[in-house]
Amino acid sequence: MLKPIRETDVVVVGGGPTGLAAAIAARLTGLDVTVVERARPPIDKPCGEGIMPDGVAILDRLGVDLRRAGAVPFTGIEFIEGRVRARGRFPRRPGLGVRRTELHAALWRRAEQLQINLLWGREVRGLHELGVELSGGPIRSHYVVGADGIESKLRRTLGLDVPPIYRRFGIRRHFAVRPWNDHVEVHFAEGCEAYVTPVDSEMVCIAILLHDSKLRFDGALERFPQLARRVQHAPAVTDPEGSSTVYRRTPRITRGRVALIGDAAGSVDAITGAGVTLGLHQAVSLARALRTGDLSTYEADFQKLMRLPGAMTSLMLGANRRPWLRWMMLRALSGAPWVLSQLLSLHTRALPYSFRRPTIHLDPAFCRVASSGGHHPGDGGPAAA
Repeated sequence: MLKPIRETDVVVVGGGPTGLAAAIAARLTGLDVTVVERARPPIDKPCGEGIMPDGVAILDRLGVDLRRAGAVPFTGIEFIEGRVRARGRFPRRPGLGVRRTELHAALWRRAEQLQINLLWGREVRGLHELGVELSGGPIRSHYVVGADGIESKLRRTLGLDVPPIYRRFGIRRHFAVRPWNDHVEVHFAEGCEAYVTPVDSEMVCIAILLHDSKLRFDGALERFPQLARRVQHAPAVTDPEGSSTVYRRTPRITRGRVALIGDAAGSVDAITGAGVTLGLHQAVSLARALRTGDLSTYEADFQKLMRLPGAMTSLMLGANRRPWLRWMMLRALSGAPWVLSQLLSLHTRALPYSFRRPTIHLDPAFCRVASSGGHHPGDGGPAAA
């Protein structure tokens, strides 16, 4: 048997934003953490580049500084279809628009600051009885975290893979223009939506979600005349980039000493805007479970965390399939902005729930995650599991 090339408490497979957030949260509980990622930083991925207020709050508690990233605050969401506009504000704090590469770089800096072992440009071949298998040998670990994305190899290896409920396609491009709205704009047209997020004081990100994977960015943008006029004279900063967005619900997200997180664990359609933020919530819940040595608590928390975005996905995709219903909803909300603001409060977890969520306390030196009837992180660990 090959000698392990490293021994660690937790090995995270996948160094995207969710994987790094999980590593940081686990490290803040006092665990030794290693991240393995086949790409090299900073890592980009086409997305809407907006982080909801509750996600911003978690990044703050993880000690991730987005000020150097030039992040731009947005105070709510505005839905637009033709002349109908429905505008809602976040109740407490703004969300942040930030380039994906800048978000990744900020997480990367924080991980290095915490002395997390980062293995860039290395690919995990598979699971090993000791932990995971790399080309140079295994890494011995108490726990393995699968953060390897929508097409997760670890999910398939564990026998937890299920086909997506719904799949669409997204195209993203950046334009050098001063943001004209302090809200994220969501424009609706036949068969697609366009999302406009301010990501810099002189730049916006336009992401278009659609069903037709053959439709190019310029052709899709033509379906939104108001938006097209806004950027018709603005220089394009980036080339169009595309990716899939998937709604998938996996039956389980843990097996043995392995836990899935982020898109590897199941995903919601990008229409919710909850992708990165949802992964951040999962990261702090998983950190608690890793420190107490009880992954069943993460399994239970995960199901609760998915309820709201899952319901939002079903609602909004259902309305999208019935344009007349969507238009009536927007028309009603346009005359009652407080209703949309309340919905955003619910969506960003600023309103109380019918179930009890874990109370999470993080500080720069140590992460303490406690829940009603749960255990203090100091009461046990992987070695005691």
